[in-house]
Amino acid sequence: MAQQVVYDAKGLLADIKAIEPGLKKQMLAEARKISEGPQTAIREAIPSVAPLSGMSREKNPNGRLAWGAGKPANKVDFSIRATGSRKFAITSLFRLIVASPLTALADIAGKGSGVPRNARTKPYSYKGGTRTHRVNGQGEAMIVNLKKRNKSNFVYPAVEGKLGSVEAELKLVVEKYALKVNRKLN
Repeated sequence: MAQQVVYDAKGLLADIKAIEPGLKKQMLAEARKISEGPQTAIREAIPSVAPLSGMSREKNPNGRLAWGAGKPANKVDFSIRATGSRKFAITSLFRLIVASPLTALADIAGKGSGVPRNARTKPYSYKGGTRTHRVNGQGEAMIVNLKKRNKSNFVYPAVEGKLGSVEAELKLVVEKYALKVNRKLN
């Protein structure tokens, strides 16, 4: 059985900052450099053209969920998260985030059961009030069309083969800086 390494990331980052302020920047720079390969692979896997015609900016010029609206469709951000998750036992310290809402939506379309949980949406704010609407099946049709054309699930397969090595490299970076902190504290 493989040994799990557990870090107090929040404490480690606070110690790094307290001991030597520039050390945290160095650690993040090293982690960012390691993440460049997976980021490039994800960017290349994301289609440059909207997977379905209704997702294009021509068909949806004012919508926040048009392909590439607000943020480029192939924008991938590197992020660090030191606080733990309230929902999951394991929280990733470093992560890559697909920034465009429609790219993320198209990528994960069909991951669930495909059956709507409720006949109506949860209440949401609209023009100073709140409202709900009936779930009309458009989402299910989108999922069917994306799967039929093999236009979904492109982010994770692009980096699946590299995850083990990238994770090991990032773990080495964290361990290197944890050792530096331990040496200075002891």
